[in-house]
Amino acid sequence: MRSHSDVVVIGGGVIGASIAYRLASEGSSVTVIERDSIGSHASGFALGLLNPTNEASKIESLNHKSFRMHEDFLERIQEESGVDIQVRKMPHIELALSEDEVADLEAELARIGKFSNFKSTWLQPDEIQKLEPRVSNEISGGVLVEDIIMLDSYNLTLATVLAAESRGAEIAQGTATGVIYEKDRAVGVMMGQSRIACDAVVLALGPWSGTSSLWIDIDVPIVPQKGEIVRVEGFDPPLGFHFHGITLGSSCSVVQKADGMTWIAATSEDGTGFDTTPSSRALESLSARGMRMMPELESHDVVLQTACMRPVTPDGEPIIGRVPGKRGVFIATGTGGTGVLLAPVIGRAIADLVTTGDTDIEISEFSLERFR
Repeated sequence: MRSHSDVVVIGGGVIGASIAYRLASEGSSVTVIERDSIGSHASGFALGLLNPTNEASKIESLNHKSFRMHEDFLERIQEESGVDIQVRKMPHIELALSEDEVADLEAELARIGKFSNFKSTWLQPDEIQKLEPRVSNEISGGVLVEDIIMLDSYNLTLATVLAAESRGAEIAQGTATGVIYEKDRAVGVMMGQSRIACDAVVLALGPWSGTSSLWIDIDVPIVPQKGEIVRVEGFDPPLGFHFHGITLGSSCSVVQKADGMTWIAATSEDGTGFDTTPSSRALESLSARGMRMMPELESHDVVLQTACMRPVTPDGEPIIGRVPGKRGVFIATGTGGTGVLLAPVIGRAIADLVTTGDTDIEISEFSLERFR
């Protein structure tokens, strides 16, 4: 392990990996501290959906910018790492599962239509069933969006780490236990009894970001949110669309990925602490939601059920930028279920701040300062 790096990134999930890759690409020496194996938490179990059109919020512009960055980023890191990220471009259909949803989805169609890089169309129920006969007969239409991207989130995280290593980054397995300061400037990180001297520290601890509150003298208001996904036997012929809808009071995605399995995603449960045990309640809920959209799923056996923790903030928006009052300390966390989508844009924004002190990516409204 190096005794000195220009930058130490604490956290080796997809966000930390993307930051490390960008920094290493710009010539910085980087050490990434990861307590567990790469992709062993949310970054490895996420659905892997890149769809910037599905969230009308403050983060919307960053979602779209990051989606555009992904198209170049994915090709480059696959080539540099040799890892197949299992990228599939496919149409997305947002289903209206009741007549009450039609007006809202028509408004969504108008909103999505403003984005020049996506073609969107309203489909009548018979048009949807012509495209995919296995969809439920009990629908009221839907919005077709062309095209979103599906990928394997574990392979993406692994590929980003390997590509960062190929550019000189170092991965150190262990637990960071503190940031070392001279006055208010970060000069190192403690990992157990070892010290890594550095000029800058990036905190990318995901659901465990609250730990860093002790290191920076500011509360980092991150709590873990449990999310579960079920994978079942794939369809034959395979599904050619990503389907999403609001059913039984919750959202649900049904998509057949490059691994051949059909994924039903995902639950969102607060107040569970750091419990990552798959639950029978989630299995029953996801199965019911999926079958409401696609009844044939009832005959497909479960292959795998996974659970992980997502980092969420009180206002649902991420935390990106400098840590107030601490020179050379930066933070990137609170991405909820959009970490995979946001990884490239956050990677660039944080790398810009570390290396030049400024960035042209508009992140000011996502500062940790808003919670002080």
